[in-house]
Amino acid sequence: MMTFYLERLLAIIEQSPNYSPLTKKAYRVDARHFCTHVEAIDIPSLHRYITLLKQTYAPTTISRRIHALATLFDALVAEKSLSSNPLSRIKKPTRPIPKHRTAFSYTDARRVIETLQDETMYTFYFLLLHTGLRFNEDRQLHRTDLDLTERQLFVRHGKGQKTRYVPLHDELVTVLIHYLDVQSSDGPLFQNTAGGLLDPNQARKQLRIATQRVLHRTLRPHDLRVTFATTLYREHRSDLLTVMRLLGHSDAKTTQQYILPSSEVARSSINRLTPIMYS
Repeated sequence: MMTFYLERLLAIIEQSPNYSPLTKKAYRVDARHFCTHVEAIDIPSLHRYITLLKQTYAPTTISRRIHALATLFDALVAEKSLSSNPLSRIKKPTRPIPKHRTAFSYTDARRVIETLQDETMYTFYFLLLHTGLRFNEDRQLHRTDLDLTERQLFVRHGKGQKTRYVPLHDELVTVLIHYLDVQSSDGPLFQNTAGGLLDPNQARKQLRIATQRVLHRTLRPHDLRVTFATTLYREHRSDLLTVMRLLGHSDAKTTQQYILPSSEVARSSINRLTPIMYS
Protein backbone atom coordinates (compact mmCIF):
# COMPACT_ATOMS: atom_id res chain seq x y z
CA MET A 1 0.00 0.00 0.00
CA MET A 2 2.75 2.50 0.93
CA THR A 3 4.47 1.79 -2.39
CA PHE A 4 1.43 3.24 -4.12
CA TYR A 5 1.43 6.34 -1.91
CA LEU A 6 5.16 6.86 -2.35
CA GLU A 7 4.79 6.77 -6.13
CA ARG A 8 1.90 9.26 -5.98
CA LEU A 9 3.77 11.59 -3.62
CA LEU A 10 6.89 11.60 -5.79
CA ALA A 11 4.78 12.29 -8.86
CA ILE A 12 2.99 15.18 -7.13
CA ILE A 13 6.34 16.67 -6.07
CA GLU A 14 7.84 16.35 -9.53
CA GLN A 15 4.83 17.80 -11.35
CA SER A 16 4.23 20.78 -9.06
CA PRO A 17 5.16 24.13 -10.65
CA ASN A 18 5.19 25.82 -7.23
CA TYR A 19 8.15 23.98 -5.71
CA SER A 20 11.74 25.12 -6.23
CA PRO A 21 14.38 22.44 -7.01
CA LEU A 22 15.56 22.59 -3.39
CA THR A 23 12.01 22.18 -2.06
CA LYS A 24 11.41 19.22 -4.37
CA LYS A 25 14.62 17.60 -3.16
CA ALA A 26 13.63 18.05 0.51
CA TYR A 27 10.05 16.83 -0.10
CA ARG A 28 11.33 13.69 -1.85
CA VAL A 29 13.47 12.88 1.18
CA ASP A 30 10.52 13.51 3.51
CA ALA A 31 8.15 11.34 1.46
CA ARG A 32 10.59 8.43 1.29
CA HIS A 33 11.35 8.63 5.00
CA PHE A 34 7.67 8.65 5.90
CA CYS A 35 6.71 5.77 3.60
CA THR A 36 9.63 3.69 4.90
CA HIS A 37 8.54 4.00 8.54
CA VAL A 38 4.74 3.68 8.40
CA GLU A 39 2.28 1.09 7.14
CA ALA A 40 -0.70 3.38 6.49
CA ILE A 41 -1.68 7.03 6.31
CA ASP A 42 -3.92 7.19 9.36
CA ILE A 43 -3.96 8.82 12.79
CA PRO A 44 -2.36 5.95 14.80
CA SER A 45 0.47 5.61 12.25
CA LEU A 46 1.09 9.34 12.28
CA HIS A 47 1.21 9.46 16.08
CA ARG A 48 3.87 6.73 16.02
CA TYR A 49 5.76 8.49 13.26
CA ILE A 50 5.81 11.83 15.10
CA THR A 51 7.10 10.02 18.20
CA LEU A 52 9.88 8.53 16.07
CA LEU A 53 10.76 11.98 14.74
CA LYS A 54 10.94 13.42 18.27
CA GLN A 55 13.38 10.68 19.26
CA THR A 56 15.62 11.28 16.27
CA TYR A 57 15.52 14.85 14.98
CA ALA A 58 15.76 18.47 16.11
CA PRO A 59 12.51 20.45 16.58
CA THR A 60 13.11 22.54 13.44
CA THR A 61 13.50 19.40 11.31
CA ILE A 62 10.37 17.84 12.81
CA SER A 63 8.33 20.98 12.16
CA ARG A 64 9.52 21.17 8.55
CA ARG A 65 8.76 17.50 7.87
CA ILE A 66 5.27 17.66 9.35
CA HIS A 67 4.51 20.79 7.32
CA ALA A 68 5.77 19.05 4.15
CA LEU A 69 3.63 15.97 4.81
CA ALA A 70 0.53 18.05 5.54
CA THR A 71 0.98 19.85 2.21
CA LEU A 72 1.51 16.61 0.31
CA PHE A 73 -1.45 14.88 1.97
CA ASP A 74 -3.69 17.78 0.88
CA ALA A 75 -2.55 17.08 -2.69
CA LEU A 76 -3.44 13.38 -2.27
CA VAL A 77 -6.90 14.38 -1.06
CA ALA A 78 -7.32 16.75 -4.02
CA GLU A 79 -6.61 13.96 -6.50
CA LYS A 80 -8.82 11.55 -4.45
CA SER A 81 -5.96 9.15 -3.66
CA LEU A 82 -6.75 9.83 0.02
CA SER A 83 -10.18 10.39 1.51
CA SER A 84 -9.04 12.93 4.12
CA ASN A 85 -5.87 14.44 5.57
CA PRO A 86 -5.29 12.82 8.99
CA LEU A 87 -2.80 15.53 9.94
CA SER A 88 -5.68 18.01 10.05
CA ARG A 89 -6.96 16.12 13.13
CA ILE A 90 -3.62 15.77 14.91
CA LYS A 91 -2.09 18.40 17.16
CA LYS A 92 1.14 19.45 15.49
CA PRO A 93 4.41 19.63 17.46
CA THR A 94 5.03 23.09 18.89
CA ARG A 95 6.89 25.29 16.46
CA PRO A 96 10.43 25.97 17.67
CA ILE A 97 11.48 29.46 18.65
CA PRO A 98 12.97 31.21 15.59
CA LYS A 99 16.74 31.08 15.35
CA HIS A 100 18.64 34.00 16.79
CA ARG A 101 20.02 35.93 13.85
CA THR A 102 23.45 37.49 14.18
CA ALA A 103 23.73 41.19 13.46
CA PHE A 104 26.68 42.29 11.33
CA SER A 105 27.05 45.95 10.47
CA TYR A 106 27.26 46.98 6.82
CA THR A 107 30.78 48.25 7.51
CA ASP A 108 32.00 44.91 8.90
CA ALA A 109 30.37 42.91 6.10
CA ARG A 110 31.92 45.23 3.51
CA ARG A 111 35.36 44.88 5.14
CA VAL A 112 35.16 41.10 4.76
CA ILE A 113 34.05 41.20 1.13
CA GLU A 114 36.80 43.65 0.19
CA THR A 115 39.41 41.03 1.16
CA LEU A 116 38.11 38.45 -1.36
CA GLN A 117 40.73 38.18 -4.11
CA ASP A 118 38.74 36.03 -6.52
CA GLU A 119 36.81 38.32 -8.89
CA THR A 120 33.81 36.00 -9.10
CA MET A 121 33.55 35.55 -5.33
CA TYR A 122 33.98 39.28 -4.73
CA THR A 123 31.19 40.22 -7.17
CA PHE A 124 28.95 37.38 -5.94
CA TYR A 125 29.06 38.55 -2.33
CA PHE A 126 29.07 42.26 -3.18
CA LEU A 127 25.78 41.63 -5.00
CA LEU A 128 24.36 39.70 -2.02
CA LEU A 129 25.16 42.55 0.38
CA HIS A 130 23.57 45.20 -1.86
CA THR A 131 20.43 43.34 -3.01
CA GLY A 132 19.48 41.09 -0.09
CA LEU A 133 19.07 38.09 -2.41
CA ARG A 134 19.03 34.59 -1.01
CA PHE A 135 22.21 32.60 -1.59
CA ASN A 136 20.65 30.32 -4.22
CA GLU A 137 18.83 33.19 -5.93
CA ASP A 138 22.25 34.76 -6.45
CA ARG A 139 23.84 31.48 -7.63
CA GLN A 140 21.14 30.93 -10.26
CA LEU A 141 21.29 34.39 -11.83
CA HIS A 142 22.00 34.51 -15.57
CA ARG A 143 23.51 37.36 -17.50
CA THR A 144 20.17 37.93 -19.19
CA ASP A 145 18.65 38.63 -15.75
CA LEU A 146 20.70 41.84 -15.51
CA ASP A 147 19.39 45.09 -16.97
CA LEU A 148 22.16 47.60 -16.41
CA THR A 149 20.34 50.26 -18.45
CA GLU A 150 17.36 50.21 -16.09
CA ARG A 151 19.68 49.36 -13.16
CA GLN A 152 17.73 46.32 -12.00
CA LEU A 153 17.93 42.54 -11.97
CA PHE A 154 15.25 39.92 -12.42
CA VAL A 155 15.04 37.18 -9.79
CA ARG A 156 13.50 34.22 -11.61
CA HIS A 157 14.33 31.55 -9.03
CA GLY A 158 12.78 33.02 -5.90
CA LYS A 159 11.49 30.90 -3.04
CA GLY A 160 8.24 29.19 -4.00
CA GLN A 161 9.02 29.96 -7.65
CA LYS A 162 8.11 33.62 -7.07
CA THR A 163 9.78 36.20 -9.30
CA ARG A 164 10.62 39.82 -8.59
CA TYR A 165 12.68 42.78 -9.81
CA VAL A 166 15.35 44.25 -7.54
CA PRO A 167 16.96 47.68 -8.17
CA LEU A 168 20.74 47.86 -8.37
CA HIS A 169 22.88 50.02 -6.12
CA ASP A 170 24.98 52.55 -8.11
CA GLU A 171 28.28 51.12 -6.89
CA LEU A 172 27.04 47.59 -7.58
CA VAL A 173 26.40 48.58 -11.22
CA THR A 174 30.05 49.70 -11.48
CA VAL A 175 31.25 46.42 -9.95
CA LEU A 176 29.06 44.38 -12.33
CA ILE A 177 30.26 46.29 -15.40
CA HIS A 178 33.88 45.58 -14.46
CA TYR A 179 33.05 41.93 -13.74
CA LEU A 180 31.26 41.45 -17.06
CA ASP A 181 34.29 42.86 -18.88
CA VAL A 182 36.51 40.26 -17.19
CA GLN A 183 34.05 37.33 -17.39
CA SER A 184 32.80 37.36 -20.97
CA SER A 185 31.20 33.89 -21.30
CA ASP A 186 27.43 33.44 -21.57
CA GLY A 187 25.19 31.43 -19.24
CA PRO A 188 25.18 31.69 -15.44
CA LEU A 189 26.34 35.04 -14.14
CA PHE A 190 28.62 33.37 -11.60
CA GLN A 191 30.35 30.30 -13.00
CA ASN A 192 32.80 27.65 -11.88
CA THR A 193 35.79 26.74 -14.02
CA ALA A 194 33.65 24.31 -16.05
CA GLY A 195 31.06 26.97 -16.90
CA GLY A 196 28.41 25.66 -14.50
CA LEU A 197 26.94 27.13 -11.32
CA LEU A 198 29.25 27.93 -8.44
CA ASP A 199 29.85 25.13 -5.96
CA PRO A 200 27.85 26.23 -2.88
CA ASN A 201 30.24 24.61 -0.39
CA GLN A 202 33.28 26.31 -1.89
CA ALA A 203 31.51 29.67 -2.03
CA ARG A 204 30.51 29.44 1.64
CA LYS A 205 33.99 28.27 2.61
CA GLN A 206 35.67 31.29 1.02
CA LEU A 207 33.39 33.68 2.90
CA ARG A 208 33.89 31.78 6.17
CA ILE A 209 37.68 31.91 5.88
CA ALA A 210 37.64 35.63 5.05
CA THR A 211 35.35 36.40 7.98
CA GLN A 212 37.42 34.46 10.48
CA ARG A 213 40.49 36.33 9.28
CA VAL A 214 38.92 39.80 9.44
CA LEU A 215 36.31 39.61 12.21
CA HIS A 216 37.35 36.45 14.09
CA ARG A 217 33.81 35.08 13.88
CA THR A 218 31.67 33.48 11.21
CA LEU A 219 29.57 35.51 8.79
CA ARG A 220 27.32 33.30 6.65
CA PRO A 221 25.77 34.23 3.29
CA HIS A 222 22.32 34.55 4.88
CA ASP A 223 23.74 37.03 7.40
CA LEU A 224 24.33 39.40 4.46
CA ARG A 225 20.60 39.27 3.73
CA VAL A 226 19.90 40.21 7.37
CA THR A 227 22.48 43.01 7.20
CA PHE A 228 20.84 44.34 4.02
CA ALA A 229 17.37 44.41 5.62
CA THR A 230 18.55 45.83 8.94
CA THR A 231 20.67 48.56 7.31
CA LEU A 232 17.85 49.70 5.02
CA TYR A 233 15.30 49.83 7.82
CA ARG A 234 17.36 51.07 10.76
CA GLU A 235 19.92 53.36 9.15
CA HIS A 236 18.26 54.49 5.92
CA ARG A 237 14.69 54.60 7.31
CA SER A 238 13.18 52.50 4.51
CA ASP A 239 9.60 51.48 5.26
CA LEU A 240 8.81 47.86 6.12
CA LEU A 241 6.77 47.26 2.96
CA THR A 242 9.71 48.29 0.76
CA VAL A 243 12.11 45.99 2.62
CA MET A 244 9.57 43.16 2.47
CA ARG A 245 9.22 43.47 -1.32
CA LEU A 246 12.98 43.68 -1.87
CA LEU A 247 13.50 40.48 0.15
CA GLY A 248 10.71 38.68 -1.72
CA HIS A 249 8.63 38.03 1.39
CA SER A 250 4.85 37.69 1.29
CA ASP A 251 4.39 38.29 5.03
CA ALA A 252 5.65 41.33 6.96
CA LYS A 253 6.09 39.16 10.07
CA THR A 254 8.83 37.25 8.27
CA THR A 255 10.56 40.49 7.30
CA GLN A 256 10.47 41.73 10.89
CA GLN A 257 12.62 38.75 11.89
CA TYR A 258 15.33 40.06 9.56
CA ILE A 259 15.40 43.54 11.06
CA LEU A 260 17.65 43.39 14.09
CA PRO A 261 18.12 46.12 16.68
CA SER A 262 21.58 47.61 16.44
CA SER A 263 23.61 48.36 19.54
CA GLU A 264 23.27 52.09 18.72
CA VAL A 265 19.46 51.83 18.60
CA ALA A 266 19.42 49.90 21.86
CA ARG A 267 21.71 52.41 23.55
CA SER A 268 19.71 55.45 22.42
CA SER A 269 16.50 53.75 23.58
CA ILE A 270 17.97 53.18 27.03
CA ASN A 271 19.20 56.78 27.21
CA ARG A 272 15.67 58.06 26.67
CA LEU A 273 14.72 56.68 30.08
CA THR A 274 14.30 59.45 32.60
CA PRO A 275 14.38 59.09 36.38
CA ILE A 276 11.14 59.44 38.31
CA MET A 277 11.31 62.12 40.93
CA TYR A 278 9.82 61.06 44.26
CA SER A 279 8.80 63.53 46.88
